[in-house]
Amino acid sequence: MSAAPLHSRAIRTAAIATCLVAAVLTAVLTATDLLVEHNLIDGVDQRLEGRLGTFDAVHLVAPTLSTSLDHDFDEPILAWVIRPNGTTTSTVGTPALPTSLRTTSAFTEASVNGTDFRLEGMTVPDGERVVVAASLSETSRAMGNLVVSELIIGPLLLILVFLGALLVGRRVAGPVERMRQRQLAFTADASHELRTPLSVIQAESSLGLSGDDRDLRAALGRVATEGVRMRSIIEDLLWLARYDAEPLRPESETLDLATLAAVAADRFTAIAQQRTVHIDVDVPSAPVLISAPPEWVHRLAAVLIDNACRHARVGGRVQVQVRQTDRQRARLSVSNDGEGVPSGELTTIFARFHRATSKGEGAGLGLAIADSVVRGTHGVWHVENLPGGGARFEVAWAHAAKTQ
Repeated sequence: MSAAPLHSRAIRTAAIATCLVAAVLTAVLTATDLLVEHNLIDGVDQRLEGRLGTFDAVHLVAPTLSTSLDHDFDEPILAWVIRPNGTTTSTVGTPALPTSLRTTSAFTEASVNGTDFRLEGMTVPDGERVVVAASLSETSRAMGNLVVSELIIGPLLLILVFLGALLVGRRVAGPVERMRQRQLAFTADASHELRTPLSVIQAESSLGLSGDDRDLRAALGRVATEGVRMRSIIEDLLWLARYDAEPLRPESETLDLATLAAVAADRFTAIAQQRTVHIDVDVPSAPVLISAPPEWVHRLAAVLIDNACRHARVGGRVQVQVRQTDRQRARLSVSNDGEGVPSGELTTIFARFHRATSKGEGAGLGLAIADSVVRGTHGVWHVENLPGGGARFEVAWAHAAKTQ
């Protein structure tokens, strides 16, 4: 697996996720700022309306123009009384009200003596006007603090989002990339294995077409042999493809492992004789029961016995043994007296298209199928080289209770 493309894809994914979060966060914060500002202004407006309600036509005198605070964070309410003759009464220290603001009625924002105020006014029955105002300094300060906080927290949050998305992206992309690389390797290996018999078929066909009848018969025999090999490879590929693709497994049944192993060994007797190999079968007379799909365990036994016959020495022996341990485990073991498995290959012999030795004509799919069966039936492998030469492949399952 190439780390660079994986890292680039993870960074790109994290960047896209961060941009999306940034857009959503910007929209949320903008809406929040507008809402907060609206609420602060609304609070100022309510205070101004409340202050106007304290004035009436009889008490429009200076002592009523107090600057008391309603809340801890409120600015003082300033008030101006404009009489019909144009004179203005206000509290001590209140800046002069610009002439343009003396007729203010609705809520207005304006600058008075360099300070932003929120103003409202009204006219009382005797013709005098009252204008009240509250500074927006606290509102502006609060909004400024809010924006500064957002500018600090926002980038930190986006950094965390980017790092989190990058971590998740790498964790998610890793298995996907490994699966993709495995699929590519599988396709390449399958193409390589099929190319050899196809090349032989093409060469033999050309030879047969260019020769006489005797050459044609021999060529057709070799074509038939390669065709059988191709069919075997394709069937193994189809089995593995179905195993990987189908979530539903065949129904398990209670099987007698001893009987199954004996039948499988009998099927390979003729093949073993052709290879000058003898098969010894050692199974108990009492049933050794397991729960598994019958066709899967039949295929497992066939793969192990065929593999043992392929790698046994000339005139050697293959032993098929079934036994039940005291720990209620059913065990199937197949061993031969060949060259064994190279020590460095013991951990990779179940990889697809992998051959532990150069001996034999298989495509390297048999043990991959066997491993899929063992994993699919919750079995446990034990593979070892024997002291006198050869190897033993053993699978253990939980013993199944006999059904009535």
